[in-house]
Amino acid sequence: MSDTAPPTTPPATADLQAEITAAREELVATISTLKGEMTPGAIARRGGRAITGWFTDEFGGIRPERVAIVGAVVAGIVVLKIIRRRG
Repeated sequence: MSDTAPPTTPPATADLQAEITAAREELVATISTLKGEMTPGAIARRGGRAITGWFTDEFGGIRPERVAIVGAVVAGIVVLKIIRRRG
């Protein structure tokens, strides 16, 4: 047996052009997808899902401890503003 690889023939011009065309089409599709994900509406939807996910568990139920934390923070801010106005 010989250890030398058989000589390879260079790809045909048509094959190279087809590869370039396929790569270009894939790039255009990727850019279109990225543009769609970066619209203000898409960003807002992702943010909304993130916030909703923080307040709900994996079954969709509300996490009362997290709602209570936010409620306490809001109440604290309101109380501080009232104290500052009176003082």
